[in-house]
Amino acid sequence: MLIENLERESGLTRSQILYLSITASKRYKIYTIPKRSGGKRVIAHPSRALKAVHRWICSVLISQFPVHQCALAYKKGTNIRTHASQHASSKFTLRMDFVNFFPSFSASHIQRFIEDLSNKLDVGLSQQDIDFVASIATRNGKLTIGAPLSPALTNAMMYEFDDRLFVAASGKELVYTRYADDIFISSKRPNSLEEMLDFVLAESIQYRYAKLKINKKKTAYLSRRYRRSITGLTITPEGKLSIGRKRKREIKSLVHKYILGSLPQSEVDRARGLVAFSNDADPEFFWSLCEKYGHANLEKLLRRLEKSI
Repeated sequence: MLIENLERESGLTRSQILYLSITASKRYKIYTIPKRSGGKRVIAHPSRALKAVHRWICSVLISQFPVHQCALAYKKGTNIRTHASQHASSKFTLRMDFVNFFPSFSASHIQRFIEDLSNKLDVGLSQQDIDFVASIATRNGKLTIGAPLSPALTNAMMYEFDDRLFVAASGKELVYTRYADDIFISSKRPNSLEEMLDFVLAESIQYRYAKLKINKKKTAYLSRRYRRSITGLTITPEGKLSIGRKRKREIKSLVHKYILGSLPQSEVDRARGLVAFSNDADPEFFWSLCEKYGHANLEKLLRRLEKSI
């Protein structure tokens, strides 16, 4: 049914569609970008035709699959502020993340997941449809960073994992959230997070829809006694959300230089991005920028950002 619908809506023949899936791994542009923590992150950007099929599959199939309420990345109406606010009233936080998150999902995992969900939801997919999605979604048998299908598919495939952690955390009066590959569990009481660390490790090892691995080097316990950083936002000891003093100083400096016309062109894009980020993540600080440097100047900078997108 899925392939027939794609054939009808795209104008491609069945043989063209199947050839696209067979050759999908060769239809990516590979490049690297620097990581904030050092090293390089590999990006696999699909060709225009492959990207179009990814988006179509997201629209007609993956959108039917449930995403847990605790999964807050790649979801319309949520952002990093929405996510961080879940933990603002807590005092202690356990932060964990996965190693190579997207590649942890293989073609065989995708096949198993879609078969289980399509039967449960009575979607009506043939085995050829299921194999097609697994093939078209992966490069060399794994999901990639840079493909539009990866975020939506992983959010859906992590539903059972998210639900098990949510139930376990709720039973202990803890708050659990996941933002892409980052896990946060918070508590208002001391010494109540150690058991959850072992639980997360156990659930990761046995999860049936991905080969998950926790990055133990990045596992950390955060305390309200100090400034906690959650998905790029700082939670102050008073429980308020902020983008942090260091980043505020950087943004002010960039905006000041931009207005004076002394900001190097190579730094203009960074200034635009950071101002847009502050507007979304820390509205109070953004309005203080507007008052100090003028609404017109900030709007001009953001309009240029919109034109560049």
